[in-house]
Amino acid sequence: MKGKSHICRLGGAGLIALFFFILQGVCFAGMAVSPLQQTVDVKPGKKAAFSITVSNNIRGSKARPCPIKVNVLDFQVSDTGQLLFGPEYKHPRSAAAWIKMEPNEIVLQPGESREMKATVTAPMNADGDYWAAAMIELGEPQKGEKGVQVKLRTASGIFIHVARRNYAERGNITDVNVAMPEFDANDNSIEKNASEGELYKLKEKQSLKIEAKLKNNGLIAILARGKAYVYSEDWRKIATIPLHASRRQVLPGDNRWFKGIMAEPLPAGNYKLRIFLASDEKFKRKMTKDAEFTVSRDLAEVWAKNFTNDGTTKLKFQPQQFKLKLNPGRLTAETIQVTNQGLNTVTANCRIEGNGTSDDWIELKTTDLTLAPNSQNSITYKVKVPSDAKPGTYNWTILVETEHSGLESQGQNVEQYKIPVFLVIDKNARVITDK
Repeated sequence: MKGKSHICRLGGAGLIALFFFILQGVCFAGMAVSPLQQTVDVKPGKKAAFSITVSNNIRGSKARPCPIKVNVLDFQVSDTGQLLFGPEYKHPRSAAAWIKMEPNEIVLQPGESREMKATVTAPMNADGDYWAAAMIELGEPQKGEKGVQVKLRTASGIFIHVARRNYAERGNITDVNVAMPEFDANDNSIEKNASEGELYKLKEKQSLKIEAKLKNNGLIAILARGKAYVYSEDWRKIATIPLHASRRQVLPGDNRWFKGIMAEPLPAGNYKLRIFLASDEKFKRKMTKDAEFTVSRDLAEVWAKNFTNDGTTKLKFQPQQFKLKLNPGRLTAETIQVTNQGLNTVTANCRIEGNGTSDDWIELKTTDLTLAPNSQNSITYKVKVPSDAKPGTYNWTILVETEHSGLESQGQNVEQYKIPVFLVIDKNARVITDK
């Protein structure tokens, strides 16, 4: 996946974790780095080139030159998907020592973009996937609200693929946890006076939670997705629960927890659980693991009594439609924020539906996503208007097909959402040519 990462702000002495968000009111908030991550193919004992583009998008009276410094760092990913940066997180498959950026310090003028070139040299004995991060440091350290030194940093992930042969994925599910809903006598009194956040936490506690840990024992990364299926004792499918991970890419040697939640109540009885995890690659084997659990009669009664459909699955799209005015030759990228305001995990597949004549103008960069309860993700698309495009109105629809956790008997686990995209080219618009 490629993209732009806007500048983030990290305090403290060490580089412990990286959070991507836009700072408001900070002079460097107009800086951007692209791509957010990239894969570089290189042969054993050979060199390969790649680059990172840094842009100073600030203009106006307050704009000023910005010094940029790039350091190549080690990083690891925890089993919950947290990024950990710094020399203390050096991994046996680190590529940090292989990467050279020359120069690694520049100064960007307001409105200027610069391509920073780099080379990677793979050792003769390298085999499979390796990684490092280019940490881009912007400007001089500034003092925060309490006098703490604050630096503005963002990172670009660099994944090195050293191919010697065709690789087989070697992943397996090492652990499965089933957490049953919890209820107590005080829940009813809490619910009457609870805030929206407190009410959500209460309902989450009263839902079924599934966790599965994937271990990557191979030499290449696994971009995994998965589901949990609940069956009766005679293997009749009862429910489907999509699984979510904060980072689906499981690097060699790493573990990752995939989690799912279902708010709908199950009747009393004994159940079989089957976990499926698989990569995006075609013809790759599915990884499965079975477990069992029991819903007691008392639990089933209180679960059904406390369950309500309100807010169980509730997706919000912002914006709900796009109206663009572009000149011929113009390229633009737009993002749709998708928020899961409900209690169930949700998977979504996205595609473009157009009018046929201009379908190649629009490209969907996000084709699928998974949303944990009470979480956000985004859909990105790009529109490239040909320089010979005729004036007029063009339209497409971004179709989002979702599946959420739920009982098979309900029959409403799959839904569709449509986001219209309207493009207007004015007859007096001037042609923009690529430089």
